[in-house]
Amino acid sequence: MYPNVDITQFTQSAKAIQKILKDATTISTKIANDPTFAKQLMEKAQQSKQEEVQKQLQSIGIESEMKISFNPNTIHITLSPKKGESPCCQLTFLLYWR
Repeated sequence: MYPNVDITQFTQSAKAIQKILKDATTISTKIANDPTFAKQLMEKAQQSKQEEVQKQLQSIGIESEMKISFNPNTIHITLSPKKGESPCCQLTFLLYWR
């Protein structure tokens, strides 16, 4: 009734998301444990300094592609595989600051 499944892409996606989850953990750990870093990040975001926010986050060793947006209440971070890698997965998380 149903076709046979091919788990190849599915398992590759699961492996790739592990790298992305590691980067998300690196970001959250840095913000949680480094008040100076967190303050600088928020200040740059509140001043709409998109490139500076991106550079600051990349400076902690993030390997994933990163898209960032923010509003008065949150920062939205979307991580996906590096350029040149298969676009197999994506992780978006929000951190609230209000």
